[in-house]
Amino acid sequence: MVKKNTSWGGRFKKQTAEKAQKFSSSINVDKKLYKEDISGSVAYAEALQSAGVINKSELAKIKSGLKQIKQKIESDKFNWQEALEDVHMNIESALEKIIGSAAKKLHTGRSRNDQVVTDLKLHLLEKSKEIKSCITDLLEVLVLKAESEVDTLMPGFTHMQIAQPITLGHHLMAWFEMLSRDLDRFEECEIRLKISPLGSGALAGNKFKINRMKLAKSLGFSEITKNSIDAVSDRDYVIEMLFNISLMGVHLSRISEELIIWSSSQFDYVDLPEELCTGSSIMPQKKNPDMAELVRGGSSKTIGNLVTLLSLIKNQPLSYNRDNQEDKSPLFDSIEYALGSLDITTAMIAGAEFNHDSMLTDVYDGHICATDLAEYLVMKGIPFRDAHAISGKAVQLAETSDLLLSELSLKDLKKLNALIKKDVFKHLDPLKSITSKSSIGGTAPSQVLKQIAHAKDKLKL
Repeated sequence: MVKKNTSWGGRFKKQTAEKAQKFSSSINVDKKLYKEDISGSVAYAEALQSAGVINKSELAKIKSGLKQIKQKIESDKFNWQEALEDVHMNIESALEKIIGSAAKKLHTGRSRNDQVVTDLKLHLLEKSKEIKSCITDLLEVLVLKAESEVDTLMPGFTHMQIAQPITLGHHLMAWFEMLSRDLDRFEECEIRLKISPLGSGALAGNKFKINRMKLAKSLGFSEITKNSIDAVSDRDYVIEMLFNISLMGVHLSRISEELIIWSSSQFDYVDLPEELCTGSSIMPQKKNPDMAELVRGGSSKTIGNLVTLLSLIKNQPLSYNRDNQEDKSPLFDSIEYALGSLDITTAMIAGAEFNHDSMLTDVYDGHICATDLAEYLVMKGIPFRDAHAISGKAVQLAETSDLLLSELSLKDLKKLNALIKKDVFKHLDPLKSITSKSSIGGTAPSQVLKQIAHAKDKLKL
């Protein structure tokens, strides 16, 4: 048996069973929130003093005691106790030992229900800033790489088959667009994170005339919750953060997948930094893209963590339930993945060296301008579906003759349609193909440079 928890044990005759205490303790996970818990307590103590619940002397003691506790935690001298369940009760108990009865007034009108939501929102605001900073670093690397590869020809793919000629700069800017949307989502998520629940109490509100808006502003929030029941039971902000991370993880996984494929000997499009690859314990020649594989693999757990939270919440009646203790472990796990995977992906792309010759070989190995032939015929007045069929026959003829589409003679092409003239061959040139794709967002270097300029403006480069 263990001692009763003095923060709530007055109603109980029996002590908490050791197995129940061990099963319910969250201290090993939520002690990560100590900074937010202390800053929230300082702000709440100031609000209590303003409301006349505590005096200036008691406020000074509380602030001094909390400062000492923070110093102990950060110097690894704090005695975390499993019996006290969580970070909140550990800090409150330690405060009472340091300053005495004044500590007992700190929890007036405040519940662990609104306390933990406050702590978690403050923590996520800080982590969101860190993640955004890492995304921005990666976006900057992508823009600079794209700018240096704006004229580099490569094949574009659909269904993993060579489709149309593009530029490497255009492809890298596609990665930019995916991650740019991720950055926007984290920005938008912060709008909801900046709504403070503090002052909601357990679920019914606070009777001590706490100025909730002033309290919120003191902690960096911009708004306050409008319903105390929802405020303490809401975990939408956790789910939203997990969704943002999981979708970003999917994007990083897709980028990693392409880096893995491109670095294979079959493609040989990219040489990844040696210091970010590994060898084989048995095959001396191997240079494995393990970091990219770990980014790709690790993204799976972010999806699992999102599903965990959705499942955790879906059957809970209002308001708070202890189930919500289980929200932090998957959340912290996903945040760790986000920061680590962004950092390693930035390093991989910054150090990547692209093999222009291999890309160019694939551009000229096949019938990559077949669509351009169909579009040429459209410009001659032929309906697209008919032009598509004629171009398909030209591909069939080239394959039968073991030739590239551009190697067919004008005579052979004219047999397919009399409207085909000598000018057709400039439409079968991949370089001319990319320059013709000058619509907004297209692969023409002139358009890619505009994409880059817009990106630089967004990033303030």
